[in-house]
Amino acid sequence: MRLRYLFFLIAFSFTISAQDLPTQTSTIFSGSGNCESCHAPGPPNTSALLGPDSSDISPVTLWRSTMMANSAKDPYWQAKVTAEVAENPQFQEFIEDECATCHAPVGHREAEELGQMISLEALKQDTLAMDGVTCTVCHQIQDVNFGDGSSFSGGYVIENWRQIYGPYPDPQSPQSMVTNVSYVPTYGPHMLQSEHCATCHTLFTPTIDYNGQIVGEAPEQTPYLEWKNSIYPAMDVQCQNCHVPAIDFPVTISNEPDYISARQPFYKHYFVGGNVFMLKMLKSHASSLGVTAEPVHFDSTIARTMKLLQRETIEISNSYRWLNSTTLQVDVAVKNKSGHKLPTGYPSRRMWAYFKLSDNAGTTLFESGEWDANSGEILDEGAPYEPHHSVLSSDDQVQIYQAIMKDVNDKPTFTLLRMAGYLKDNRLPPEGFSSEGLHYDSIAVYGDALQDGNFNRSGEFQGTATDTISYQISNLTQSEVYDVDVKFYYQSVDPADIQHMSQYSSTEIDSFLSYYQQADKRPVTLDSLSFDILPVGLTFSPTPENLPESPLLMSAYPNPFNPATTIAVNLATPGNFSLDVYNLLGEHVTTLSNELLPSGNHYFRWDGSNAQQVSVSSGIYIVVATNRELTSGLLRQTSSKLVFLK
Repeated sequence: MRLRYLFFLIAFSFTISAQDLPTQTSTIFSGSGNCESCHAPGPPNTSALLGPDSSDISPVTLWRSTMMANSAKDPYWQAKVTAEVAENPQFQEFIEDECATCHAPVGHREAEELGQMISLEALKQDTLAMDGVTCTVCHQIQDVNFGDGSSFSGGYVIENWRQIYGPYPDPQSPQSMVTNVSYVPTYGPHMLQSEHCATCHTLFTPTIDYNGQIVGEAPEQTPYLEWKNSIYPAMDVQCQNCHVPAIDFPVTISNEPDYISARQPFYKHYFVGGNVFMLKMLKSHASSLGVTAEPVHFDSTIARTMKLLQRETIEISNSYRWLNSTTLQVDVAVKNKSGHKLPTGYPSRRMWAYFKLSDNAGTTLFESGEWDANSGEILDEGAPYEPHHSVLSSDDQVQIYQAIMKDVNDKPTFTLLRMAGYLKDNRLPPEGFSSEGLHYDSIAVYGDALQDGNFNRSGEFQGTATDTISYQISNLTQSEVYDVDVKFYYQSVDPADIQHMSQYSSTEIDSFLSYYQQADKRPVTLDSLSFDILPVGLTFSPTPENLPESPLLMSAYPNPFNPATTIAVNLATPGNFSLDVYNLLGEHVTTLSNELLPSGNHYFRWDGSNAQQVSVSSGIYIVVATNRELTSGLLRQTSSKLVFLK
């Protein structure tokens, strides 16, 4: 039957791919091109894998332009591997094989099956290995050690059982997959668990001293452990909720057999992260890098990545006050909206605050966080690194959120295998994160942020996911008007890391550096705001209490929601607490809580019913949290909008 439309599939693949998806097979794996033959739009069921607007939402189409699809072809990764080898040549075989575990898992696992180790050069010659984190990798991972330390650092378990796991019970027409690709489709609810992602995105690397001895290990990246130490596990918000988002729309997940029914929800294989810089590099050098995505695919993934960075990453707010007749303090608060530290993942990533104050004539009086457009370097960045600041009173200071690795001598290092820990880690923690929470020894805050009284805390309460930066500017006049511009920038590759790499030479390093020289090094703007400092007496100047570091914090997920949402409330102190829902007319809908509560995190569910347990109509509702603190008697109150959809 499949021979009737074989030529259609070949033509279809040709029109959407820069280079053909691989169709090779190995003992355990099969190329993504074989998966595409059924899991892409095409006959016999031409309505399969189409979204509500009839667009192609097939897994391979969405995946092929992601960093996961191109993990083995990533020129920065290849260059970094050879730089690590240059510093530790006696460990070359180990380094190349270990780094392939998650970047080229097909090559690594097949070599492991033969009792061998895989080299970088061998990987580059293996088309199937260069398919990156491909379909038959993720969908064969078993849940036998999920959440256990043995699963981390590429400790996923893939046996040669020819089973493909998916999120849907009762796989339809399993014989079709057996016949075409020799895999048995199997229900695997673990595909929707964060622990699945954690097998590669929780990475501990060996620490090698300057005598060439392995003396321990250090956490290179730990987004899963950061997520565990947050409010999100209790709310059942998994990694996949953001990075493989579901649509509640019936989708036929295979184009054959033509009689199978649609499934919902359908999980879009976006795999969106924050690495716009590398996505643009892959797109610009697609031919030489051998990518299988067209420019239009990269454009879509880049647009999704920008949307995530600019809409779902941070929120910022401001207040100001005069400390005396000539000194102004402007407070800028930033809140992390993600489920892990920000930035997270590879230590070369960083975020920083740009702040400029100008007079009414446009003359700049104070500027912090300016950067060079050609190099991407932050001007006036401190050496060997910029410390965390609570107060910035000089424009040669800048607030940079980053992780600075240290070696066994407590000196900064860019070499992963020299890393013995961190000198600085002031990356913004997720909401609910606490030094008393899970896995803190692996995800701790380091450096001067530990002495910052409002870094992820309000008083004794931890977990605000916020930091307030205070800019103090002297020699001003209260009768003048001043303009303030604030921006938060994100950079996935620190130029200092590139400078370090440049001291070595290899084919991979030289290639990457040539791409890097041509690249647009401007950082991504995550959020911005502009406001005026008006003359004293003309307007009310809000106080720092208006910033998002209140002792009463509230969030809801999902929102919009149907059929129910979970409302998370963080209380800094115990008190008489109430949680009420109102409609936009101010009419009381229902009370979700009215009780004495201890400090800490509390969770409440609203299913869209009123006090009489009758479902309300679709629309916008206001949830109001009120806490009368036992110790101080102060009344704390906050509110948030909820959108109920039917």
